[in-house]
Amino acid sequence: MDYSHGIKDHTTKTIEEISSLCAKVIRPSFELDAFLKDVVDLISKLFNISYLTIAVWDHKLGVYAYRAFAGFEKETAETYKRISYTKADVADEKTYPSYEISKQTRLYLSEEHPYAEGEESSYARPGLLGMKRRSLTDSLEGDYMCVYFSGQDNEVLGWIEASGTRLRKLPEATIIKWMELIACIVGSVILLKR
Repeated sequence: MDYSHGIKDHTTKTIEEISSLCAKVIRPSFELDAFLKDVVDLISKLFNISYLTIAVWDHKLGVYAYRAFAGFEKETAETYKRISYTKADVADEKTYPSYEISKQTRLYLSEEHPYAEGEESSYARPGLLGMKRRSLTDSLEGDYMCVYFSGQDNEVLGWIEASGTRLRKLPEATIIKWMELIACIVGSVILLKR
């Protein structure tokens, strides 16, 4: 009785939601882009992340391209669809300076200008770029976090990119851990469905 009808705290709800997401993978009607959209919507809902995207390696084009979006206006999502990255771009710390949070996650802070020229329009509110951080935990326009998912030999298959929280704070450590778990699932699904 406690198992099926007991008090459901945030952890229990999160596990149930992730389990439901995983169940979609075995359906005959599975479609990768719909699954990726479900992933960004789920992360936004569970963890109050304002803006999310997922970029995936496109073998045919030889670039990473954005495939799913949550929280963005249509025009901003269209801007993202025109952006792509090579493998060298992903490792380019001069253009995209970052801080390692874990082996799987990197944090890009607005003060470091972690974007290439012309990418400013991919931000939800580009007019707010350059604001001053008042606290170490503040989340500013231009801050973002990438949680990478990998395949064999640590080949980067893509990433979940998150920016902004509804409380305007950087995500807590437990949220990052949950996102890393979800990214592992996304990477496994991509490998499975190739």
